[in-house]
Amino acid sequence: MAPAQPLHYDGAELEALATADRYYEWILAEFELERLGTCLEVGAGTGNLTRRLRRHSPDAMVCLEPSTNLLERLRETVETGNGDRVKTDIVAQSFEAFAVQQRSASFDSIVCVNVLEHIRDDRSAVREMHRLLRPGGRLYLMVPALQWIYGSLDEAFGHYRRYAKRPLRQLLQDAGFQVEKLRYLNSAGIATWFLMGRIFKWRGWGTGSVTVYDQLVIPILQRIESIVEPPIGQSLLTVATKPAA
Repeated sequence: MAPAQPLHYDGAELEALATADRYYEWILAEFELERLGTCLEVGAGTGNLTRRLRRHSPDAMVCLEPSTNLLERLRETVETGNGDRVKTDIVAQSFEAFAVQQRSASFDSIVCVNVLEHIRDDRSAVREMHRLLRPGGRLYLMVPALQWIYGSLDEAFGHYRRYAKRPLRQLLQDAGFQVEKLRYLNSAGIATWFLMGRIFKWRGWGTGSVTVYDQLVIPILQRIESIVEPPIGQSLLTVATKPAA
């Protein structure tokens, strides 16, 4: 199946995910966040992850979101969420446009969750992330996995691709990163995504289905996958470091 072309990103699925607390807390637990320092969030959307990151007390945050229709909700999330003392700047730009204006070694950490697949030239984007990090800085990255489950949901969400473990590791290493952690996540999501996107040709999901999965499936999966790492999963999660000079 051909990769999707960029679409207007209305963020409907982000609204459905807004209450997926267990999902986001699982991601942050797997990241094993250390000191975030000055943190760049790439593709903040409506702020689902932003408000949770702010609870980890970064020194300051810059949140990038190129979809202007999502900015008002993002601002509301930042203004009403926890972490009021965290200086947070919202920038209405794509990562590519933002990066070319920034000096090297500007950030201590970069968080990029379910965004890299939306960027046509992911290789250049990862190189720029490496450049923007200070020596010793960390990239916290999560991407959709397994190209063979690419379907109508990916097309609707504007995904160019899904990833596999070995090529993602190589992509990061080619950019100069040292990969500290790389693992599949959410093994049960494979069947769900395949059925919705390849069989039933869905182009979105509702809050109800997200809530059921978040409350019933995620706690069980998190417990199992913390004991036995799955050989494949719906997502790939990685922590990569820019080596100290």
